[in-house]
Amino acid sequence: GFTDRLQRADTLGEIYDAALGSIVGALGCNRASVLLFDDAGSMQFVGWRGLSEGYRLAVSGHSPWDPEDREAAPICVEDVELADFPAPLKEVVRSEGIRALAFVPLIAGDRLIGKFMVYYDRPHAFTPAETDLALTIARQLAFAIERKRADVLLRARARQQQMVAQIGEHALRERDPQAVLDYAVRAIADTLQVGCCKVLEGAGR
Repeated sequence: GFTDRLQRADTLGEIYDAALGSIVGALGCNRASVLLFDDAGSMQFVGWRGLSEGYRLAVSGHSPWDPEDREAAPICVEDVELADFPAPLKEVVRSEGIRALAFVPLIAGDRLIGKFMVYYDRPHAFTPAETDLALTIARQLAFAIERKRADVLLRARARQQQMVAQIGEHALRERDPQAVLDYAVRAIADTLQVGCCKVLEGAGR
């Protein structure tokens, strides 16, 4: 089931993929997507099924809720043609062949972290049962995302602590300051998984 796939997921990408499969299967929609707030407070696509690149670029950043909204609730649009959308947005949605859609908030604790979207190729009347099911999926997904994010952060901190300890041990063994610096640069690059890095000297003290 969905919960089992979330628990077995090793990466955020696997969590998004599991969610998209569950959303499409459970809600009978034609397409779906997952978007999360970035550091600037803008909604960005992190996973999707059946959406063109042009559509994603056109609507990226759009959110019906403020990032600080603690009372965000699902928004269901049964017929795009009758929706009170700005004309440019309506045209983008219409051009993608979307005729009905729903915004479902992802809330972790008391914090809005993003949303998932469902799309139908025809007008669709959303039932209370569908809305309840969407909210259940949203709660499980938000929890899984936050848990994995915390796990990734803890692992990153552990790698950093290990790196600092290794540099310190090397400094105690190595008398040549340049050799210590070269080792530190390599260790930092490996930890950050970058091709190279530089240590810049200050112009003055």
